[in-house]
Amino acid sequence: MPRDERSLVRDMQDHLGIPGEEAELYVAALRVGTCTPADSRERAAAEALRARGMMIVEAKGGRYLPVHPRLALSNLFRAYEERAARERKERRLLVDRLTLELITLVPGESKGTNAGGPGVGRTPR
Repeated sequence: MPRDERSLVRDMQDHLGIPGEEAELYVAALRVGTCTPADSRERAAAEALRARGMMIVEAKGGRYLPVHPRLALSNLFRAYEERAARERKERRLLVDRLTLELITLVPGESKGTNAGGPGVGRTPR
């Protein structure tokens, strides 16, 4: 037996980062089978869901159809993984750049090597 729709919406919001209005619209569209936005806010939410890969636009009529949850949530997770991988790569590049910049502040460092050798110029503990 499925949980109540409010808790499903809350989980989509809290754990998947989907705004409440979008999560509510997606759940309602799943239940009904389609979504015809009633106003500009609903249309914006439907478009955001379409951009997330959770809805598609019907060829005629301007209605939105919900993508099956297996595919929709897979789309979300794939986008999350791609974003996380991109952020890790950017952070790694930042760490590398900062390392090279900070090395120049260490006395005796030149091009990433310690001219004085290990332990030279360091204060004993």
